[in-house]
Amino acid sequence: MRKIFFLSFLLFVLAVPSAGFCANPKLAVFPFENNGQAKDRGLSSGLPVMFFTNLAKINNIDIIDPQTVSEAVFRMPLTGGAPSVEDSLKAAKKLGAAYAVTGDYVIFGGRFRIDVRVYDVKTGAIKFIDKAQSTENTMFDDVDKLSNKIIAALAGVLPPVPGVMRVMTEPEGARLYVDGEKSGITPLSLKDLKPGMHRIRLRLSGYQEYRQKVEVVKGKTAKIHVKLVRLYGGVRIWWSQLPSSDIAFGSHTISIGHFQNMYLASKFCRNFPAGDYTVAVRMPYKEESSWDPTPTWKTYSAGVDITPGEVTDIYINNNLYSPAIQVGACGSCAPGWDFTTKMSWYEMK
Repeated sequence: MRKIFFLSFLLFVLAVPSAGFCANPKLAVFPFENNGQAKDRGLSSGLPVMFFTNLAKINNIDIIDPQTVSEAVFRMPLTGGAPSVEDSLKAAKKLGAAYAVTGDYVIFGGRFRIDVRVYDVKTGAIKFIDKAQSTENTMFDDVDKLSNKIIAALAGVLPPVPGVMRVMTEPEGARLYVDGEKSGITPLSLKDLKPGMHRIRLRLSGYQEYRQKVEVVKGKTAKIHVKLVRLYGGVRIWWSQLPSSDIAFGSHTISIGHFQNMYLASKFCRNFPAGDYTVAVRMPYKEESSWDPTPTWKTYSAGVDITPGEVTDIYINNNLYSPAIQVGACGSCAPGWDFTTKMSWYEMK
């Protein structure tokens, strides 16, 4: 008889799910208190959902679904607004949660502030407390940062003191990439960087790309000053007749005097800074059918991209009846032109 009773009791114990053996502690995120304007009260339930998604990454902790938390709060006799800390802890106990996340927020004048707390439900002690304040546009980033701090605190590890990276370049205006991610335009300072080695890359049109590994130490500023290496390409300017005005090449001016007695040469220029330029020249124009001998002067221009290590040909067709500037080819030149014998060129110095 005793054996039958013991077996029956053992089967009953095995059939009932255990709440204390091999079970992960639970965490509940409660509605946040809105300390600002009424129009922002929607975040009272929106912020807990964001924290729920981020905190779901915690290992060995079960996050209670926001809908379940909302239903528990709804059944409580609240006077309005978000539940108080006491009410949240009571609801957390009923839900079987070991930790409860509560908080407050305010939006005013485009500024956003959020205060968050994590309570030990059993003792009522605060396990974590912190705040974030910035602009309303960075609200989501603030939630992510606070979530990561909560994760570190619950894991028993304090978040490391961040480091700062200050990057300066000559010239300024280079785009900075840190660990493959766009970070901004130089000069700039990057704060809250995780201590350790980081890969940086600098890119600026017309300059050689720069790469380096930088060690960031917690609580210190890593200063990087880089003088970027200029890249060069060649420029070759062709014309059908001696030019009748100066040629503007970006901020450089090529005087008519440079073209006097210039004929076909045999070497190329490879010392002009790479980048984007505009070539412009004033040339006379006259309708071939016009009886008026006076030509009309117009400014003709073309965009030029000087590629590092390559020679770019610029054709200036200063024929009175068909003036034009073209890059790379001369589609407007007279058919049958032989550039090696009937055109001259000028080498940029």
